[in-house]
Amino acid sequence: MGLTTLAVIPARGGSKGIKNKNIRDVGGKPMLWYQVQNGLNSIADKVVVSTDSEEIKAIASQWVDVIDRPAEISGDKSKTEETLLHALQFYDADIVVILQPTNVLNKPEYVNECIEMVKNGYDSAGCFTEEVGFYAGNPKELLERPMRQDKEPCLRDTGNCWATKVSILKETNNRLGGNFGIVVVPKEDSYEIDSETDWRMIETLVGKEYYTSRKGNVSYEEEYWGVVEDADGVKRDRRLDAERDLFLSRHKEKIEYIRSLPVGKIIDVGCGRGFLFNALDGWESHGVDISHLATESASGNIVCGTLEEANYESDYFDVAVVSNVIEHVKDPVSLLKETRRILKPKGKLIVETPDFGSAVAQRFGGEYRMLHDKGHITLFNILGVHRMLIDLMFEVENLSYPYFELGLFNEENLMRLFDTAKVSPPMAGNILTFYCYKK
Repeated sequence: MGLTTLAVIPARGGSKGIKNKNIRDVGGKPMLWYQVQNGLNSIADKVVVSTDSEEIKAIASQWVDVIDRPAEISGDKSKTEETLLHALQFYDADIVVILQPTNVLNKPEYVNECIEMVKNGYDSAGCFTEEVGFYAGNPKELLERPMRQDKEPCLRDTGNCWATKVSILKETNNRLGGNFGIVVVPKEDSYEIDSETDWRMIETLVGKEYYTSRKGNVSYEEEYWGVVEDADGVKRDRRLDAERDLFLSRHKEKIEYIRSLPVGKIIDVGCGRGFLFNALDGWESHGVDISHLATESASGNIVCGTLEEANYESDYFDVAVVSNVIEHVKDPVSLLKETRRILKPKGKLIVETPDFGSAVAQRFGGEYRMLHDKGHITLFNILGVHRMLIDLMFEVENLSYPYFELGLFNEENLMRLFDTAKVSPPMAGNILTFYCYKK
């Protein structure tokens, strides 16, 4: 039987640098989540969190076992080695691993390399990164200033991960006791969060999860703009003029909002057949859509293609409408960045999309009606959309849940809420409409 490995994530509740640091939001996740995932996706046999905080315990216990850390080893001057030895009272292991929550840029492969080094003969191993510079401790070099490429790099302990034989830890009381191995990690993966400046910098490096994705294969020609079947099994021919009347009735709120604004230049991203423009007088209207079938019947300044391909001038439009589009594209962030580029400063943005985290979505699961559309490949919830808009430098002025004015609130739809074996009914909260402006 091989050597067993226990990965310990020490997460104290107290922190002088940043309040509640170990569970502070980093890229949309509590900070310690990243090292939990690194541990779970590594070759470690067991991952645990050790904490003295009930708040941290409640969060961490969603993913892994939690050890209650005694107060006497949870102070500012307590050593991490004390936490490891305490954890080993509850779990047997041959190798113990430290995963610091502050190293959110760590990766499972670095954890695996440390563990493999110890399994293959080293007493311990840790992560280091190469740095080349001029240091006060070497005055001769400071004066001579050799060429950077001629200098030998120094190795800095990054804190990403340490692995130690339990026997060596107990003997030396040190995470890098005995003969230790070195895992060199790229500098971009070596940063840790110990200050507000660190947090702001690392926020820009981690990928924010605004949405989840699923596979879909839809043609936005006849399959989408011809005869379609909705979530309730009702067939509609989207080529008929009746579709225009349905569109205008379902989008009254947005239309009234646009009419309340000073007349100017407007773009409808994902304009389809251009129904929105039928309700607007005096506006310089532009539309873009990837469907040839839809745009050939639309009138006005219409481009068949992507927004990027249309290549509009920067700061050109007063209003941009991106209604029921971001759920259909693989990269909504790039789409909204381009939308922001072509909007004037203080230009208005309307974004509408289904809420795949709504109460009805959670109740009906796979029978949630918004999952019926195979073109819905990018699934947002309300927090994801809101955070994305803020990060892209839009100010959210209002959030609406269009429903009651659409004629969908009735006894039949209310009764359908009780049968989760069938497709969910149209219900308040299914659709989110954000009204924003460009900062």
